[in-house]
Amino acid sequence: MMTEKQLLYVNMGCVITFGLFLFLSFVTAEADATQGVMILISEIIGGLTLLCAIISLFYIKTDQRYMPVAILTFLIPWILFAIGYELGFDATTDYTWIWFIGLYLLLIAGFILMKTCYSKVLNAYKLVPAFLIFINGILFVYLIFIHIWWSLPFAD
Repeated sequence: MMTEKQLLYVNMGCVITFGLFLFLSFVTAEADATQGVMILISEIIGGLTLLCAIISLFYIKTDQRYMPVAILTFLIPWILFAIGYELGFDATTDYTWIWFIGLYLLLIAGFILMKTCYSKVLNAYKLVPAFLIFINGILFVYLIFIHIWWSLPFAD
């Protein structure tokens, strides 16, 4: 059985790896084949990170369990974003506003919950929720930009 510290290290490693591959998937946007591979790897690592965070919720009994909670609240909007990406949502898709409203609500609720998790997590692990809030903030700004861009009259 893994100790609490080992579970925290696994969660931290998984979320850092997910963030790295997420960054690489945005950097490789010009090469379609490479970006497709990076997105697939990001989705697999995101799924593993989700699984590790869920398992950690059952085994961590101290206040440090708020770190996997922060990771879960970080991943949920990204899961919805990935579903929209895989379904091929674009400016011509009907009812994309439902997708945007869902993402906005999840992100705002995630910000509030991650702020709570930040105050509960101890020691150097406090950096994880702060980092996750920053990354979700970037997603939030990106979504606002895309939503505005798709709503412009020449987007059709």
